[in-house]
Amino acid sequence: SWFRNATYRESRPVEEVSYSDIRGTTAGTNWPADGNVDTNSFMGRLRMKTGQAFDLPTEAQWEYACRAGTTNALNSGFDLTNDYADVHMDVVGRYYYNGGYLSMTNVNTDLGTAKVGSYPPSPWGLYDMHGNVVEWCMDWYTNAPAGALDPPGPALGLGANRVLRGGGSCYTARGCRSANRNYAPPGVRDLNYGFRVFLPQD
Repeated sequence: SWFRNATYRESRPVEEVSYSDIRGTTAGTNWPADGNVDTNSFMGRLRMKTGQAFDLPTEAQWEYACRAGTTNALNSGFDLTNDYADVHMDVVGRYYYNGGYLSMTNVNTDLGTAKVGSYPPSPWGLYDMHGNVVEWCMDWYTNAPAGALDPPGPALGLGANRVLRGGGSCYTARGCRSANRNYAPPGVRDLNYGFRVFLPQD
């Protein structure tokens, strides 16, 4: 991880992790053709340990979970009034203008990424959906399909990039809203890139 202060690092979200670290570089690259992962990837080891089909969420699943039944820019029920610093974003998550801008490695959780769960949860009880770290999703990145309901993601993406959602500690308020979409090649690690574990229900 980028933030290495021994007193605080265990309470921060995981970052500096790539899509390939999470799902693998062989079997884990086949989504959406199948849901397989490499056995030595994070998800492969988690599946082996638990016997459960854990994975990343699809982009559609991520946004559905983030919105938690709301239609505003933030799942607190508020819209943004400014693209950069915004009082409504200050309340729901860590971003550039409320402490996230500092990129030194040996800081406490007042700067950089915040302690997980520091901000109020969404109406569905999920923490840190806005800001803190951008979260990998399973899908290849392409233009958003108009009017699609729970789309599974395209078979191939634009420039071989995977989707990232949620905005991170170095993002502006606009970059942390529910609808914001990001992308990166699957092998990239960044101090803003993390993930959320998803378990499909039978």
